[in-house]
Amino acid sequence: MKMRNLQVIADEPANSTQIKPDSTKTANFVELNKLGVQKYLIEKDYNQAIAFFSKAIEAAPDCSRCKFNLGRSFLQVEKFDDAVKIFNELIAVDPNGSDAYASLGETYYRKDLFDESLPFFQKALKLNPKDTVTLCNYAVSLTMLEKHQEALENLDKAIKLQPDFTEAYSNRGYTLFRLGRYKDALESLKKAEKLDPEVAQVHNNLGVVLDELGKKKEAKAHYEKAVRLKPDYGAAISNLAIANLEEGNREAAYQQLKILEKVDFKLAGQLRNVLWSKYVVDASQQVKPKD
Repeated sequence: MKMRNLQVIADEPANSTQIKPDSTKTANFVELNKLGVQKYLIEKDYNQAIAFFSKAIEAAPDCSRCKFNLGRSFLQVEKFDDAVKIFNELIAVDPNGSDAYASLGETYYRKDLFDESLPFFQKALKLNPKDTVTLCNYAVSLTMLEKHQEALENLDKAIKLQPDFTEAYSNRGYTLFRLGRYKDALESLKKAEKLDPEVAQVHNNLGVVLDELGKKKEAKAHYEKAVRLKPDYGAAISNLAIANLEEGNREAAYQQLKILEKVDFKLAGQLRNVLWSKYVVDASQQVKPKD
């Protein structure tokens, strides 16, 4: 799912000064908002971002951009109820604010409430039909609900509006794969790779499609690149382990399992079952020798 950008306040007060982290007590809300954006976008310190956005709102309770940024930060640290509260407050003040509706859709998606996310995406798109991020995210929810054809239509709209939208091509490839259109899926994912060769999800999905097409070596190369790009990418680690297993490299598969146990315990359990089913004999199923 494509995340939305934060909002920076462009019009600074005339007396605005450069802010330092230890001078927030005297900072104005514009400076505090900017510090929050820096913590969020550059340092990825979402808890600190929350602190700065909260202080900005204390200084300027009507700052809608500060509130929006606070809601996005809550979403990053999975404080979903807090995010919902903020976005609903923004909608109450401005019922035509498409970003707040779209963010509510993302929040319900992140809570795995895919059905509940749809009306918010739909409302956002009614207010802003050319919002390619929301078109893409709406399609992701539709795909999770097995509404693949409708998802594909929205992804095609996004690509028509923004031909260089990597995420849309990537998600389109996944949706086509779910529709059983493997060659079309490969073409779409190759386009995503060409637009941005450094996206781990694209390489993992390329690996899955190539696996389905019987191109095992190519698939493994993409799994390896996905893991290099994102060492904690559970799905890619699992897929790489299975690829090693299929090549007979049991030791490498077990090394991936050890890594996976640290980043995704549930997925590690599934991989462990695959390893055991291939190499551990169930004695209860064996024919006992006759006396």
